[in-house]
Amino acid sequence: MTTPGTGGTSGVPRGKALAGGGAAAGGAGAAAAAGAFIPGNSVTGAAEGLMNGAFTMAASAGVLPPALMIAFQFKLATAKPQNLEKAAGYWESAAKDLENGSRQLKEMVDGIPQTAWNMDDRAEYERTVDEYCLQLDYLHNYCMAVHYALIALAWALFAYAIFAIGVAAFLVALIVAVGASLGTMYTACVSLAQTALSITYVVTGILGMAGHACAAVLAGGTVVTAKYQADHGNGEAWNALKKAAVTGSAGAAANLLQSAANTGLAYLNRSNGDVFKIPNTDGKKTSGTRGFPLQEIDLDADRKYDTTWNIGGGAKVKIPGQYGPEAEVSGHRQYGPEGYAGSDFELKGKQPGPGIDLTGGVKREWDENGNAKTTYGVGAEQPHSGAKAGYEKTVEPDGKTQDKASWVTPWGSQDKNFEPPW
Repeated sequence: MTTPGTGGTSGVPRGKALAGGGAAAGGAGAAAAAGAFIPGNSVTGAAEGLMNGAFTMAASAGVLPPALMIAFQFKLATAKPQNLEKAAGYWESAAKDLENGSRQLKEMVDGIPQTAWNMDDRAEYERTVDEYCLQLDYLHNYCMAVHYALIALAWALFAYAIFAIGVAAFLVALIVAVGASLGTMYTACVSLAQTALSITYVVTGILGMAGHACAAVLAGGTVVTAKYQADHGNGEAWNALKKAAVTGSAGAAANLLQSAANTGLAYLNRSNGDVFKIPNTDGKKTSGTRGFPLQEIDLDADRKYDTTWNIGGGAKVKIPGQYGPEAEVSGHRQYGPEGYAGSDFELKGKQPGPGIDLTGGVKREWDENGNAKTTYGVGAEQPHSGAKAGYEKTVEPDGKTQDKASWVTPWGSQDKNFEPPW
């Protein structure tokens, strides 16, 4: 009989590692809540680290087959909600600018004395200004709707991460129970893990609905705003909407293809490259797979506000196994109205180790004239807790440098520029 606490063809003891991960996860929710009191902290940014930790823990509990499908769900739901928060902030800033512009325009017109302009065309001018201000107001309302939708989605991802780390800790407890009973409780624990999987399916579906609701706000709000603007004098509103739909379809197609490929890769790598021996089968039955070296792909076809297209992609590869090194490479080229507008190339690597994973990388970016800036980065990650920290140094073409520190913890995430003492 094989004791599950030492399951896995690698023979690496898992009981203590999983128990340590469960202890680290136990206070994740409270720590994240405390992060709200840290200046400049993005509480939702904790979701990235929590999801990475939840996936690692669930995949390590792969001697229970349902745990691997839970790990698969966690892999698909991993995101960076702090980026949604940043985007929401930009939309809010745009809304405030539109609101200020509308108010200042009205104040300017109202400030013109009647004695200075009392001809008949003044009324027509004021009507035109009112129509234009209404267009600005509609845009303001749309920008605020997008702001709130993105914030809501970011918090939905954060709530899911708290749920995920709780489920992962539950799977840890099941593995400890199976190991302590020398496999006699295996069947009962598989049944409990199956229940956890059913709950995870439901909660993941709810998260998907939150994403659809956010998309509905963005898409539906765009159509409604375009109609309101067209009704108040903006004859180009519908043409602008049509053009946005056409240009955005390229990016959407790339993202759909990328998502489809990454879903398949996430399923192939759901056990993190480990194969587990099922107890009471004399090693004849196993759970998990050796995995696939290709972990993820990235496809980009995005247009910036200045009509510059960013075309490219990348891939992440990893030698299957607990301590297999990982490498990620990506590259892009930009094309604008005048042709070539720049390019970039990035190479990153990770070396997993007992307890701590070490990371490093370099990114090179060229502008349309061939001037290049280089960014060097190093960091460390703790896979079970999901905590990580990094340092980046950017050297501009003129020799000037910028230094940035970033970290993701169970209580939030931050990016900070700083002046190094050296």
